[in-house]
Amino acid sequence: MLGEMLRHLGYLSVICNDPRNALNLFARTPERFDAAIVDEIMPALRGTELAGQLLQIKNQIPVILLTGHGGLITLDQIRASGVRATLIKPVLKGQLLLVLDRLLNQ
Repeated sequence: MLGEMLRHLGYLSVICNDPRNALNLFARTPERFDAAIVDEIMPALRGTELAGQLLQIKNQIPVILLTGHGGLITLDQIRASGVRATLIKPVLKGQLLLVLDRLLNQ
């Protein structure tokens, strides 16, 4: 659903259902990506962990964290991961547009 939302906003997105696949794809071609959107709760790897690994590969990539469980992660954990913005699910198209615009135009 988020991929469809991004398409409607004019962005080209790559969707991965497994964070390990996303990390491998990103590691092979980091120049293809202007931003990353990760979910905190995923199989095999938390979004904050994935964010940290993405930033080791490309240290300026803006990472947006999606969460529906704000109480499971602290603000300190989010900051330590390098995440630059957090969106609470369900994400509204307007919210996503504002965050992407802010992060990509800094």
